[in-house]
Amino acid sequence: MLEAGGVHALVAVAAILLASCRAPDARPLAAGAIERATRWMAGFPQEQLRFDAAIGLAAIRRHHDTPQVRAAFDRARLVAERDADNPMLRAIEPSYRAPPEATTRWSPPANVNRPLEEAIHCAENGLRPQTLEYITGPMRDRGGYGTTHAVWALALARDAGCIADFAERVEPLVKELRDAQPDRPARKTLAVDLFAERVLMLAIAGERVDCWARPLLEAQNLDGSFGALGTEEDPYHRYHATMVAAWALSEWAK
Repeated sequence: MLEAGGVHALVAVAAILLASCRAPDARPLAAGAIERATRWMAGFPQEQLRFDAAIGLAAIRRHHDTPQVRAAFDRARLVAERDADNPMLRAIEPSYRAPPEATTRWSPPANVNRPLEEAIHCAENGLRPQTLEYITGPMRDRGGYGTTHAVWALALARDAGCIADFAERVEPLVKELRDAQPDRPARKTLAVDLFAERVLMLAIAGERVDCWARPLLEAQNLDGSFGALGTEEDPYHRYHATMVAAWALSEWAK
């Protein structure tokens, strides 16, 4: 066992590390980074946009609602609304309701969007025990996109009032994301995307993400985008990385 002096020393070191992660001088930079990112997003070819662009921008607007963000959102919303029966329209328009058969008649394993659709409509359509078991179990993938979407699904269910034990259920998933997260993202579009998505979901779960906020800010390109310039096979990958990074910064700086 450690003697009292050793315990006090460890506590002091932990306090120093925590303080160094808070990076208070970086937080005011988030607003400018979000503006630059959404300016780039507003200029992205509309024919290449996908449904989730509007989801991300709607979320950014909750904490950073500026003319620039609204301009990017309006373009993305036009694309999303073409998919008139997509259950995730609720993330864009809170008044949207999907019928139960659209959200609760799937079986795992499934696309990561299925648990999100069930969770976001759970107040009206319910949240099945097997869905919760899937979210907190097989859906996880050691801190990858499966785990990030599992955290998101739990957060959506929490916000809808469908689960009372959110903290207990999300704790192992949060640990998984923290363990998988590097100090800073590699200079590859998908690496930046996953780094930002982990930051975002940790913030949504109520965790401090200061340690990763400055590296994320530093990953922004001069044109406002996030990701490796001109190297991705699919141009939308850089849009998605930019959207998720801006969303993460808006959650961190709210």
